[in-house]
Amino acid sequence: VEMEVDKLELMLWKADSDLDYIEYRLEYKIKTNHSDSSSQKNSFIVKQTWIHHHSLKKRKP
Repeated sequence: VEMEVDKLELMLWKADSDLDYIEYRLEYKIKTNHSDSSSQKNSFIVKQTWIHHHSLKKRKP
């Protein structure tokens, strides 16, 4: 049973790492493709939405 728990924990760590990478790529694409001020405002909204969603997922048991 302990081995299965360890496997699940590793899967969760990888999923969290994947989400961090997606956030990085999203921020990079927004910055490189949209340099005007309205796009910066939109990127802020997208990032805040993602952070909120990500924080809610971390709170679930």
